Amino acid sequence: MKKKSLTLLALLAFTVGSAKAQWFDFTNNVRASVGLNLGSVGYQLGRNGLNTDLANFGWGVSLSVGGVYLDFIYQGPEHRNSNEVGVADWHDHTALTINAGYQIPVLSWLFVTPIVGYSNETTGLTLANSVTADHSKIVHKYVQEHIYPHFNYGAGLMFRPIPWIEIGAVATTHAIYGNISFSAGKY
Repeated sequence: MKKKSLTLLALLAFTVGSAKAQWFDFTNNVRASVGLNLGSVGYQLGRNGLNTDLANFGWGVSLSVGGVYLDFIYQGPEHRNSNEVGVADWHDHTALTINAGYQIPVLSWLFVTPIVGYSNETTGLTLANSVTADHSKIVHKYVQEHIYPHFNYGAGLMFRPIPWIEIGAVATTHAIYGNISFSAGKY
């Protein structure tokens, strides 16, 4: 079994070496992009499996300059913009992640990004009778009761189907989301 694996690995190395592809060409990182993140944030991946009690849909932004990747994704209280007034308070939660990494160019159009960062979930009450008007909609006050901070880590995969658009996916221990970015090209 070991001999077959080594033979297969050697053949793969010769194939890749003779393909004349420029693997890990870091000149591909001389670019800048800004994007939008959409996905699930707030779950906890632990010893007992996946805990999704505090997970919900979130949105955020990303920035990449010279291969350095930064992103943010946030999920607000579910009832913050509810039209109901005078009912009982809601038990709500929030979640966010802030990550940084470096995009490793595997090919000129494919990037792998190891990511580390900070994540937290909060639980609290959205007050039904505490309202303000903001741009012709009702906004309820959210009172945080508990915060659960975490070290966050994971990986992202980004590809460029055309030179000015980048599409990607990120999976970490507390969020999973997609990303679409506009690339300003090489600077």
